[in-house]
Amino acid sequence: MLKCQFHCHTAGDGADNIPHTPKQLINEAHKLSYNVVSITCHRKVVFSKQLKQYALKKGILLIPGCEFEINKKHILGINITKEIEKVDTFEKLKNYKKKNKKCFIIAPHPYFPGKTTLQGDLESNIDLFDAIEISFCYTKSKNYNKKAIEIAQKYNKPLIATADCHDLKELNNGYTLINSPLNTENIFDAIKKQKTKNIHTPKSYLHISNFIIRQGIRNLFKRKS
Repeated sequence: MLKCQFHCHTAGDGADNIPHTPKQLINEAHKLSYNVVSITCHRKVVFSKQLKQYALKKGILLIPGCEFEINKKHILGINITKEIEKVDTFEKLKNYKKKNKKCFIIAPHPYFPGKTTLQGDLESNIDLFDAIEISFCYTKSKNYNKKAIEIAQKYNKPLIATADCHDLKELNNGYTLINSPLNTENIFDAIKKQKTKNIHTPKSYLHISNFIIRQGIRNLFKRKS
């Protein structure tokens, strides 16, 4: 089983002020025995041949990713090209997928409160999505993932647990184990066949509030700089 992380942010992010570099993320992923990682910065593809080689030396398959936006709503693109940064409508996403058949599109935290989540746009465009995220950001008493799980079951879409990592100490908040050889094509084929095990646990309200406040403060400093 491959230990996989498909949602994490690093320095260079197009929206959030992140304290760690891509190499620091890779180093931490190595310590935590990850086999597969995708850096999914907001609005920007943070990926290079040098980074890929650096990850390979650590035993990690680094897959290019991005958390791009359609109508300011977040979408995860995995195994994508830099052209994904220009995708800002569902029609453009449809055309992008036709040209880039090996890309993998995930709906992140689709039913959480806020203007940046897909909400009804997920079900309206369900054919464009290959999987739906189980967000780490839930408690025993409040879980917005429940609706995401219902929609995944309704349309037979795989679920992917992630960390939505903004701090290295949170890289293990949630992740997916995949029964697959270590190559991109087989990994996504295994996900579609739901040969996966999602690892996640409810968090405390204190954990979640600290996450939100910490990132909010960092972003204030980013705007001032």
